[in-house]
Amino acid sequence: MSHAKQQSTAKAAPSYYASAVAMAEVSLIFVLFFVLAGGAAPDVNEAHYLCKAKHYWNPDWCRGDLFLDSTDAHLVFYWTFGWLTRFLSLEAVAWIGRCITWLLLAWSWRRLSVAVVPDRLWSLLTAALFAMLLRCSHMAGEWVVGGIEAKSFAFVFFFLGLEALVRNRWSKVWVLFGAASAFHVLVGGWSVIAGVMAWLMAKNDRPSLLRMLPALALGGVISLAGLLPGLMLTSGIDADTVTEANEVYVHQRLAHHLLFHRILSQPITLDFAYLGAPPVTLPYSHLFFLRHLAFIAVGVGLWMYVRPSDGTIRLYNFAAGAIAIAGIGILIDQATMYHEPLSAKLMRYYWFRMSDAMVPLSVALLSAQAFQKLKSSRPVAAQWALAGCIVLVTMNASDVFARRRYDPKPAAVVQAQPADMNKQQADRCYQDWRAACDWIATHTPEDELFLTPRNQQTFKWYAQRGEVVAWKDIPQDAAGIVQWKRRIDEIFPERIGGYDLAAHGERELQRLADKYGFRHVVIDRSRSTRPLSFVRVYPASWRGSSCFEVYRVPGRLANLSRTR
Repeated sequence: MSHAKQQSTAKAAPSYYASAVAMAEVSLIFVLFFVLAGGAAPDVNEAHYLCKAKHYWNPDWCRGDLFLDSTDAHLVFYWTFGWLTRFLSLEAVAWIGRCITWLLLAWSWRRLSVAVVPDRLWSLLTAALFAMLLRCSHMAGEWVVGGIEAKSFAFVFFFLGLEALVRNRWSKVWVLFGAASAFHVLVGGWSVIAGVMAWLMAKNDRPSLLRMLPALALGGVISLAGLLPGLMLTSGIDADTVTEANEVYVHQRLAHHLLFHRILSQPITLDFAYLGAPPVTLPYSHLFFLRHLAFIAVGVGLWMYVRPSDGTIRLYNFAAGAIAIAGIGILIDQATMYHEPLSAKLMRYYWFRMSDAMVPLSVALLSAQAFQKLKSSRPVAAQWALAGCIVLVTMNASDVFARRRYDPKPAAVVQAQPADMNKQQADRCYQDWRAACDWIATHTPEDELFLTPRNQQTFKWYAQRGEVVAWKDIPQDAAGIVQWKRRIDEIFPERIGGYDLAAHGERELQRLADKYGFRHVVIDRSRSTRPLSFVRVYPASWRGSSCFEVYRVPGRLANLSRTR
């Protein structure tokens, strides 16, 4: 063999080996994500997003549904992925989307992790640490690895943008954050703001603004694909309607994600039923905030030990910017607590989302850097610390797996079930719910509209029919939000409390049917035993108790156009 060929072979071998190692790491991280997030479909937000995507491509599907007919906010997601709903079932689309995003997240995470700690297989450990810390350190409920939705793709570009930041490729940062904004304008938008803060803190180790201007412009143009649909949500709407919509969205529907003082006051339930222990509820606990604060302190301590001086300092400056954004959100929340219109206007932008993601990300990567530093001075201590981390992430994955095995129902179903219902009752009601929805899907016209129980969030997923209103499915546009709130108040008023729709009585149900254009009502018998004189069409023959019944509302509908 000639000398040139020997050199070529020698170069090819390491390159092939490095590629094989990279593929192995990505595959292992993918398996980790599958174990942590691979529950039955639909996940918490999958029914919300995929039903909307299916309706976007087929407007006749569930026509008349308030949420589905409302203005679309995530057009890039619908165009790049939602079209699959035209050819495949919702469950199949969910699993395809999960696998694609988990694989992309694994690939992008590895790139980021290798930029910080280039040693082999460390990206698997950092991914496991990140997933564990995100689960136990978030303040406002943010997640990264889970079901399929628009922000799943946005976080892929987010990780790639952070890798470019570590490698000092600022032009690439802005383009990638622009792509994240196209999928999810808030994930990308807050990334840009935190990136600007990191650029300001970089002082001399940064390109000039003029040099970055073309990339900033390109990233801005790309982000318009997500920004413009967001701006259209309030376009042409009068100021009073927008103000009312903001108050409904922030203070009534999503306060547990958006308002700091509501995060502090929400009760926390520690559920260890899969271990045979009763659940423990901590009313008005500050635990969410305190644990987030504790992990920020851990991150600061690790940073002081590692003292990063390379490109990773830009990553942690970015994290500091994310924490600063959350701090500003807290100040705004406290300053406007008793001025609800102003609070609603300013707090609707998820101020805590970036901090929720960056604190566990930073602690995970700083931990890996700390191991590397400790290994050079105290190798035995480093080995024990590494072993401890491996035990912790293994316990986290085992806990997730054990909980899913104990209760394999889809997360969207589990989230909607009453807290005071035991597992045996919940399992039976789930089977009854599926049976009722299957009957509806096969025995009613495709354009039929239904009145459904308040807290369920999977009717459209299983029954393939539209519904008058659902608590989970709040529209994104101002006019739609106001209509949603009026329907919620009228159909589920305080006077019926937890007694479900049967508490209305026949006359009121008839009036609602005439107003909103539905002919069937689904009654949750786990909440109400009040009899109805309407014709029960499901179950047709009574052979024991069922959690759900379907009744046909008689009479000529006064509003055949289905008021929206």
